[in-house]
Amino acid sequence: MSNGIIIVGRTGTGKTTYIKEMLKKVPNKQSLFIYDVNNEYANFFPYPLIGIDDFMEKTQFMQHGIFVLEEATIYLNNRSSNEYLTELMVRKRHTCNTIILVFHSMRSVPRYIYELSNYITIFKTNDSGEMTARELKDDRLESIMNEVKDNPDTYFYKTLKI
Repeated sequence: MSNGIIIVGRTGTGKTTYIKEMLKKVPNKQSLFIYDVNNEYANFFPYPLIGIDDFMEKTQFMQHGIFVLEEATIYLNNRSSNEYLTELMVRKRHTCNTIILVFHSMRSVPRYIYELSNYITIFKTNDSGEMTARELKDDRLESIMNEVKDNPDTYFYKTLKI
């Protein structure tokens, strides 16, 4: 199965804990490829951080993998990384890869990445639901983001099938 999953939320809202719970259910830990700039996933991927270009080269032809790209905004600031990420997302159905992209803000999620994804999980952000819905051209986002924002639970989130 292949999926593109976007996880968005400001610091301290539970994104990493949520992803770790998902990763605990992965039967073959060898299929995990995590680019972890904050060293938060050492229990799942105990390898030292390498440069993004080296990581992309090593994972370029992987199949049936689960890729977690923590701080995904970093990849979008590097031209070659941007091309790699686009190719990874476009080819996910053929490679049977699942790609999990973690962002701290909805403003950082490019529309083309949103359109190539299958799901978005929204934790509390500092973004405007109205502006996000307009930018990503998905009217459902405004009400979901407002529901998450208005919930008193710090760790409340909603998942939307794109």
